[in-house]
Amino acid sequence: MVRLLLPAVEVTAPDGTKSLWVAATPYREAVAAVRRVIPKDHWAELSVRRPLRNPLGLRPGEIRLMEV
Repeated sequence: MVRLLLPAVEVTAPDGTKSLWVAATPYREAVAAVRRVIPKDHWAELSVRRPLRNPLGLRPGEIRLMEV
């Protein structure tokens, strides 16, 4: 199994609540991948958090909401 460092994407809802998503994609594609699965009125940007190791067992191309 290949160990991936996953980019974290911070998503902000219109009411100001934030959530953290991870995408098993290259950094340059992470925000675009997350934008495809969130509602259109939410804002997504690459998080300043350190990249995460793949604790979730994500396969390449998968996107998942992190439970905090």
